[in-house]
Amino acid sequence: MTLFASVSLVILPVLISITVGCLLLKRAFMRQELLPEEIALAAAWIFMVGSLVWLAAYFSGSTILGFGEPWTWITVAHFAFADYGALTVTSLSCRVVSSRRALRILRILLIAHPIAYLVIAAGILGFRYCDEVGAAGYLLIFVTQLVAVVFGGPHRMARGPMILAVVALSIPLVTMLPALAWAWGHPIFDISRMARYHGIVNAIGHVGLGIFAFAWGRVPSHSMIQEANNSAM
Repeated sequence: MTLFASVSLVILPVLISITVGCLLLKRAFMRQELLPEEIALAAAWIFMVGSLVWLAAYFSGSTILGFGEPWTWITVAHFAFADYGALTVTSLSCRVVSSRRALRILRILLIAHPIAYLVIAAGILGFRYCDEVGAAGYLLIFVTQLVAVVFGGPHRMARGPMILAVVALSIPLVTMLPALAWAWGHPIFDISRMARYHGIVNAIGHVGLGIFAFAWGRVPSHSMIQEANNSAM
């Protein structure tokens, strides 16, 4: 496929992603107070745009920053799920906890996500120890996220969707193990099995199931002003 055809194929999804991100950002700024998780929910769509740019490169057989196949499609998947998807799940996780401490921890993770991805990217570019640090960072993010949600008073969402959400948040604790082994130079799987057992399982089990659970639960965003008023009543 030519580069022009590849760009033509992704241009509409890119415009849709930008539009959705802008609308979410506008809604975040229209609230009574500015909530970090609502800004992150909008900012996550930047990574979806990045995924589509790399997808165009993959379709056309082009290279970006000197990387061709299989790194183009690997980067497509990481932008879509390790960045957009994982950041969206963390943003929505903020909504379910009632503990202010747990909420503060989850809001810190909103910043940790893009930092971990940049460290991984630096490792791919050849900077020493970045692969190891980035993989360990992601595992720490997922462990912290699960603990914060489970012990953070997740009473703002009904029991059924909350159980699904906990399952979704638990999956990366398993799927990150082969990623850690790969980063530390002791791979358990080859690249095709990594895509299957790490990539696809994370995409469906963590991101897909997680977003479904939060959509089912329909938890409203936090409002410290509203909660303060409720506490005073």
